[in-house]
Amino acid sequence: MLLLSLLTATACSRTTGNGNANDGNLIVVNAPAKGVVKRILVAEGVSANAGTPIVEITTQAKGPALGQKPVESAEGQAVRNYKTADAEIEAARAEAVRHEAEVARLTPLVASGEASQGQLDGERGLYEQAQRRLQQAQEAKRIAEGGLIAARQPGQVQGNNNPAIQETVVPAITPSAGIVSVIGVRVGEQVTAGQALATLRGEK
Repeated sequence: MLLLSLLTATACSRTTGNGNANDGNLIVVNAPAKGVVKRILVAEGVSANAGTPIVEITTQAKGPALGQKPVESAEGQAVRNYKTADAEIEAARAEAVRHEAEVARLTPLVASGEASQGQLDGERGLYEQAQRRLQQAQEAKRIAEGGLIAARQPGQVQGNNNPAIQETVVPAITPSAGIVSVIGVRVGEQVTAGQALATLRGEK
């Protein structure tokens, strides 16, 4: 309840053109669109520069109506799914390596008192999240491989009469530099446009 009250109260402060509130030293990052939280990119306690993406939101929309372009074949769709999964594996692996390196960098700094335990714990959480993303991408690739094999079997119906659901990932960015104090959403959570997602304290 305290977290909800904080986010609700700060969301009522003056907003900038990109939908983010900035009231003195308090910065609120709002959802740029309705959708589902895909990733939390910055942990609590971490310093973020102006323009840094804090949260990623996935939005969905129906594809073009029938008749506007040829319907994609089952094999073509399977190939696309396979390539998408393969690209996701590479992105997830790179993200895991990046957070692993950050954990390694922060560990001695925490021991010497130059960084906080909260920063280290936050990076460890992001590393674990990246590892789960990698595992999910690898599973998606295995499923895509099976779909591709099935699509190439004789007698398969080609094409899809239903409009495709197109997904777009949009970032929620901070308009000013600051230290992330609260992340108010979780991965997989539904959010509405303008909803407060995180708050930062401006750096003096």
